[in-house]
Amino acid sequence: MRASLLALLLASASTLFAGCAIQSEVADDEGTVSDSEDALGTTQLYGTWNAESGPIYTITFDKAYAETLGGGLKGKAFSATVDNGVRCITTPCPSTDEVGGVYKLRNGSRLTLASYDKPSLVFSQYLGDYRITLKGDLLTLKKTDGTVAGTLRKQATTAGEKCGTVTCGAGTTCCNPLMGICVKPGMMCIL
Repeated sequence: MRASLLALLLASASTLFAGCAIQSEVADDEGTVSDSEDALGTTQLYGTWNAESGPIYTITFDKAYAETLGGGLKGKAFSATVDNGVRCITTPCPSTDEVGGVYKLRNGSRLTLASYDKPSLVFSQYLGDYRITLKGDLLTLKKTDGTVAGTLRKQATTAGEKCGTVTCGAGTTCCNPLMGICVKPGMMCIL
């Protein structure tokens, strides 16, 4: 009885593994847009967006092809600066995290963000499906589970204020040209 049960299990397992080994999927080419992706919306997303409100301070949607580690999501690459929830009394205070992963736009109003591999706890809170609204240079993101929402403005492509050896990004000003430090208006500057 045990021998026949073991043989049946081994036969099913070998069929399962053979099926997995044979299955192959061709990745989307970098220049192509899949049927479920809105080409016009994707090209409108390309570039860097800075926060007007919300915990995603900046997000850059790239044109480069990317996919998650297991190939679960194939799309384009993004990088972002997000609030990590740390609040300090003294400086320096690492209150943001630099993160990156894969994004995919579907039906022009649904954006999926995924990590390349296993994300940190903070980053995992930002991953998932979002409803997006794009009006001019304003992008509104609302996570479908209601945990994250924000409005971002597209960064102008013009050069920012010169600050020593660096150029400040949009929405920042030079506070210490000797050290090349740029800050958002109202933020503390290290002198």
